[in-house]
Amino acid sequence: MCRANKSLLWLIYNRIVLLANLSQLPTRAVPRAHLVGLLLHYMSEEPVANVAPQEFFFEGAEKLLEIWFEDIGEANSLRQIPRDKLVEMLALASCHILHCKSNSYIDSYVLSESSMFISDRRFILKTCGNTQLLATVDKIMQLAREYSGMDAVANVYYSRKNFLKPNLQPVMHRCFDEEVQQLDNYFSDGGAFCMGSLKQDRWYLYTLNSPQSHPICSDHTLEMLMSDVPPDILQTYSMTECKTAEECTKKGGILQLLPAGAVTHEELFEPVGYSMNALLPDSDQYFTIHITPQPEFSFVSFETNQQRQCLYKQTLKVLDCFKPNKFMVTIFSNELSPNGQETQERIWKHDIPGYKRTNLQFLRLQYDTLVYAQYVKNESNFTKIRRLIEEEETSNESDG
Repeated sequence: MCRANKSLLWLIYNRIVLLANLSQLPTRAVPRAHLVGLLLHYMSEEPVANVAPQEFFFEGAEKLLEIWFEDIGEANSLRQIPRDKLVEMLALASCHILHCKSNSYIDSYVLSESSMFISDRRFILKTCGNTQLLATVDKIMQLAREYSGMDAVANVYYSRKNFLKPNLQPVMHRCFDEEVQQLDNYFSDGGAFCMGSLKQDRWYLYTLNSPQSHPICSDHTLEMLMSDVPPDILQTYSMTECKTAEECTKKGGILQLLPAGAVTHEELFEPVGYSMNALLPDSDQYFTIHITPQPEFSFVSFETNQQRQCLYKQTLKVLDCFKPNKFMVTIFSNELSPNGQETQERIWKHDIPGYKRTNLQFLRLQYDTLVYAQYVKNESNFTKIRRLIEEEETSNESDG
């Protein structure tokens, strides 16, 4: 394509992104994603192989960045960063804020492409599609210094599943080795890991080898990445089935995944797609779910750091809700979290009914441990999982 046509495409794209940011349109929706794919096809210096320009594809797998800053007595909270500065930062990644919920401990943002959570000293940014998440790192560090007085990073975690079509990603995200090099520009003593077979689905992690400080409170994170989800489950998350995002939350059974009292805010994209964040009152505990429902590249992610329910039971309930044919699960736990460590042990020692475990790995970091497991469905009957959930509930009642 000639340079003049490339310039015209860039102009059109930038105008669309500008209008979307000004009007707060949900740019995670299909038309923008289709446009991005076409633009990448025509404008990339490296040709995109074996992809027809008309083909629509959306990469549901997210890039996830979590930065913990040192707890310095004189520092302000990260929540002091002004909203307009957050908007500027997110524009670097090509996404924007749709809506926000807050409590006394954490701010939750549903984005045009996934989610952001900000607590006093933890910054979480999760973006899907063709976003350029790592383009925000320098800006996040700058904002933390300028508005919160935080210039020391306690730890950082960057992770993602392998992409279905990495050649459609921005250049900075097409290869994990390249992502590691970029992160090394900002963080010293970073370690890079690949969990899972290089010939199959896998999960990448970048974190610090020597975190700056010892944990002072319990912390864990459960993340489930699900693909090949049955079409009858996926069809709920479309405007042909539901008129509102709240209707999706109820009809899809998502409310049953959350403890009583959880405050949700969600988005149903046009014509398909769904995102939800939830906060637990009087805590910095959160849930986030994102659903790409197109059957050809379906993807569902679930993440939480909740401490009110057994994480193993939480895992079973998510599986019963979405019934994926394939999924991977990661459980991070620091040494102060008995819930996280117990769930790691149960995933390590026990099978999940209806699924065959195809990969299992353990990673010990300085103050964290990680269990990674990968599964494929070998039964279509979820009765055993439901029975196990009931047993967990009975056991919890007895313990109480």
